[in-house]
Amino acid sequence: MPFSAHVLRVLIASPGDTTAERDAVTEALHGWNAARAEREQVMLLPRRWETNAVPRLGGSAQSVINDQLVDRADIVIALFDSRLGMATAAAVSGTAEEIERAHAAGRPVHVYFSTEPIPRDADLGQVQALRSFQEQLSKLGLFGTYASPEDLGHQVRQAIEGDLDLLGLGAVPRRPSGRDRAVLRARYDSEREQYRDDRGAVRYRTRRERLVVTNAGEATAQRVRVSVESLAGQGTPPRLYGDETPDIIPRSEFSWPLMGALGDGRAFAVVMRWTEGDDEFTETQHLSR
Repeated sequence: MPFSAHVLRVLIASPGDTTAERDAVTEALHGWNAARAEREQVMLLPRRWETNAVPRLGGSAQSVINDQLVDRADIVIALFDSRLGMATAAAVSGTAEEIERAHAAGRPVHVYFSTEPIPRDADLGQVQALRSFQEQLSKLGLFGTYASPEDLGHQVRQAIEGDLDLLGLGAVPRRPSGRDRAVLRARYDSEREQYRDDRGAVRYRTRRERLVVTNAGEATAQRVRVSVESLAGQGTPPRLYGDETPDIIPRSEFSWPLMGALGDGRAFAVVMRWTEGDDEFTETQHLSR
């Protein structure tokens, strides 16, 4: 069964030598969702640059990641193994820039450094740069360490629990279902009139064409505005006569005259716009005469 939830975007930020750790954090977040999401009304959405950043021309790669991921993140988990990463125009590395940017914006940021043995083929320059960054970061607050990807995943779940206490999200506001809203449906209506032509033959013609809008929902559609628009290849649509913007209560209808003689289109589109409190809604239907 579906349930309502707060959705928190969790950015996993790190250099490229932490694939196993990034996977472990992703699995930890999914595990938390499976065990706690419905009860807590919270869903954790892992975000990773390699899977969630969309290529875009213009600006640096880091500026694209900042725009698409960092600035939209609710929580940031940053990881380091033996590399600091490549410098950017604004920071000693891309991951460092993401940490600083999210921290400056007041987002919860958790930083973890590996205590596993340094690989034999590690770039010693990167190792030294990482140690220097770790010393600088210690001045901003407490960071964590991890002995393995599994240990990291466990620590991340604990950190998330603390974030939820601080964020105090509360109950999810109830979203109205379709039954709680207005549901507008349009139909074409007309009368057929019998007459005799110049030769006395019986003919029929259409008269009193109307556009009827019915509210099949459970809420009042306020200030209903209706327009008639043409469809490609269908000629000129009939013209709506009148500028009324009625409130249509549930299980009722309102109609507008159509000046059918001015349009030769057999099919046309009806666009209905209305409000329910502070919310705006639009519905489009295709009708034929």
